[in-house]
This record gives sequence, C-alpha cells and structure tokens, in this order.
Amino acid sequence: MNETKTGARGSAAKPRLLATDDRPEILRLLERTLGDRYECEFASTVGAAREKLAGPPFQLALCDIQMPGESGLVLVEEIAGEHPETAIVLVTGVDDPEIAERAFELGAQGYLVKPFWPGQLLITATSAMHQRALELAQEAHTRTLEDRIQTLMDAAPVPIYIKDRDRRYIIANKVAHQVAGLEPNDLIGLTDNDIMAPEAERIATASDRTVLEQGGTYTAEETMTVGGEERTYLTVKFPYVDDIGEIVGISGISTDMTAKKQAEELRERLTATQLRAIKELRASRQETVERLIRAIELHDPETGLHVKRMAATASFLAAQLDLDHDRVLLLRTAAPMHDVGKIATPDGVLRKQGPLTADERERMQAHTTVGHEILSGSESDLLKMAASIALTHHEWFDGSGYPQGLKNGEIPVEGRIVAVADVLDALLSDRPYRPAMTVEQATKLMTEERGTHFDPEVIDALMENLDEAIALRG
Repeated sequence: MNETKTGARGSAAKPRLLATDDRPEILRLLERTLGDRYECEFASTVGAAREKLAGPPFQLALCDIQMPGESGLVLVEEIAGEHPETAIVLVTGVDDPEIAERAFELGAQGYLVKPFWPGQLLITATSAMHQRALELAQEAHTRTLEDRIQTLMDAAPVPIYIKDRDRRYIIANKVAHQVAGLEPNDLIGLTDNDIMAPEAERIATASDRTVLEQGGTYTAEETMTVGGEERTYLTVKFPYVDDIGEIVGISGISTDMTAKKQAEELRERLTATQLRAIKELRASRQETVERLIRAIELHDPETGLHVKRMAATASFLAAQLDLDHDRVLLLRTAAPMHDVGKIATPDGVLRKQGPLTADERERMQAHTTVGHEILSGSESDLLKMAASIALTHHEWFDGSGYPQGLKNGEIPVEGRIVAVADVLDALLSDRPYRPAMTVEQATKLMTEERGTHFDPEVIDALMENLDEAIALRG
C-alpha cells in the first residue's frame, strides 16, 4: 500500500492517526479497522513519518518497531518529545518485555504485538487515546497547581527555593531571584556556584549535603556574599520528598534577620503544610494496604474479613506486651498483609472441603514465601515488617513450623503475635472444612499448645485480656 490517508481532511469529527509500517497488508488491516473512526495517514519509513508529522497534528501514532533504516523506537522518542498531543502505540512482531518497558519509558501509551486481531487493535488504540487525554489533563492540572504555588511563594517577603539532588534550582520565588541579583526565572537551572562567592558556596554545599544525606532539618545563621552583596540569613533547609517519601532535593528558606518575625510565621505555615503532606502520605500508604487486601479478598473472600479482625487483635496483644506505640501502629497496618501470598494459591486448594494432599499442603504453605517475595526489598519500615510477618507467622515456638523451622526468639515478635491472633480468629470462624469453634473450645486448644505452637508470653497476654480481645472481633 502506498503512503496515503483516508477520511476527509479537516473533519472535526475524526481524530487524526499516523501509522508506520512497511508491510502493505498491515496498513490495509489498519485502514479497514480504524478508517471509520480516524482520519488515517500512513508511512512506510521513519523519514516519511517525520514529513507527515511536520503538518497538522495527529492525535494517535501507531509506530512499528522494525522499520527500514531506523528503529520505530527512535520515532516514538521524537513524537513523545516534539508532539505531546499525540498518543503513541508501539507495534512489534516480538513480545519482548524489555522493548515494551523501553517504549513506555520513552512515552508510549500502548503496546501491540503482531499478529493482532481488529478488536484488539481498536481497543489498544482507544485505550492509548484515553490514557494520553488523562495524562494531558493531569499535566494541565499540575501546571495550574504549580502556578498557584508559585504565586503564593512570590507573595512571601523572604527567599524560598527548591533544589534537585544535583543542587540546581528548580523552583524559586521573586525574592530569591532579587537576592541573587537575577531577573525572574533566570535562577532556574543554576547552582550556587553560579551566583555565590566561593566561601558562601562552600557553606551552602555543606548544608545541602547534610539535608540530602541525613534527611533532617538544617537551621543556621549564615553570612555570605550573594549577587555581589554580603548578607546575614537565618537559613532553614529540609528534605524535598516525592510521592513515596524519597528525598529528591532540598527545600530552603533563607531569611534576612531583619525579617525574623515574618520568617517565623512563614515557617509555621510551611510546617503545617509538611504535616499535611505527611498525613496524606500515611493515608496513601493505608489506601495501598487496603487495595492489596481487596485484591486478596477477591481471590479468597474469607481472607478479606479475617485479616481485618486479626489485625485488631494483633495490635491489641502487641500493646499488652509493651511494644512501643509506633511499632504497635505499624503492626496494625502490616498484619493484614500476612496472607498476601495466597494470591498465588489455587482456588481449589484455598476452598477445599476436607484434608489437603501432600502436594496441596505444600502449595498452601508456599504462601508464606510468596508473600515474603512480594513484600520484601523495600526501604519502607511498613513493608519490611509486613514481609517478616508474611514469612514467619506459621513458625512454631518449638521449631516445628514452616517455612524455616525457626524457634523461640529466632521468630520475630511480630510473627509470634500474628501467629496467635491468626489462629484465634481462624478457630472462631467458619471454614469450608469445619464450623466455627466456641471461645471456650478455641482457647482450650490454644492454651494446650502454649510453648509448642505459641509463644507463652503472647498466649498469657491473650488469656489475661480475653474478653477485650474477643470484643475486638465485632
């Protein structure tokens, strides 16, 4: 098929599509499938595609990776960088995860593997268009929010700025520019080496490194030459963090001592903002846990109810054992993820009525190591604890549990606590293979296993506070 187009040019009803492929039969399939919905133009080389991209904008580009002369990945990168309004779908004849990952890194919204059927093509194209529209809307929202933040910062009577990890200024208000002796926006992209005398730059570098390496707040009175003038500032710097709490830069306020009162008021507002950000981060973390639990619940409905009750009991027992308050709160959030590995357990094993075979038992027991693999590897204290609990909550105090045969103090205290809370709730709940036990039956069985299955101290804490623990189940 020659490089061509279908549909009426300029028709407002149809989005424009550019498809690149050197095989006529593929272009014919694209035309048959998408011609009624899109104003289609085709190119059999990357160079021809560039010529078409120089004309009216396209809303969607289907880029074949194996093009004569140049790779379609080159075109993907160019479109993403120079034509942000265009959604991109990479088309390839080989399903290679590395290529897919690279395409998405470059800015693609979709990935299609040949041979594909018309419905798959239509779904992928529509999905890519929708995703890019959402991304553009989010980018517009972010720009609006950044403009509002900049306006608020510019209203402040003191220098406010943010640097990235390379210590280049990425945000700075009007006063920061004035102090540096620069016009608005000229400070962005510069470093302190560009605007400060050597001694002042050395002081700024040392304090920046303190914030980046230690993660704390730096406060000091500094006298330095900036923009050709010597000034004394009360400098406050603190970490600039991303959505997952990673330090990605330095936030700073360098206040003239003559404006000390204004600086204190501004710091209070910034502190309140930081606290709100921490609260939002914790809420986001809790939402992530709840969504993970919801995923488990879809696979095993009983698990979803069980983990909520068990977590309340586990955190209650932890408090009775005098674990510090922050650790108790962390345990309450981490405990519901103890059975996340059951996502990999077959339904037939999870819901089987009657004894498991040796193979089925092995599959069921594997949920401990699978859960640990899912949750481990993070720097988050929450996920570290959750991974440990997932791995150890079926260990027995006498060493006869699984998967590692740990005993006594080799088992983390959180694993020993969850073991008791987990079994208590399981015994008091209906299961496919037996009805729920009474409280008396369950506690009799558990006390008989004090020192074998269960940590004696945890069992004692349960029995001494049994009424409160049972009430937590609702």
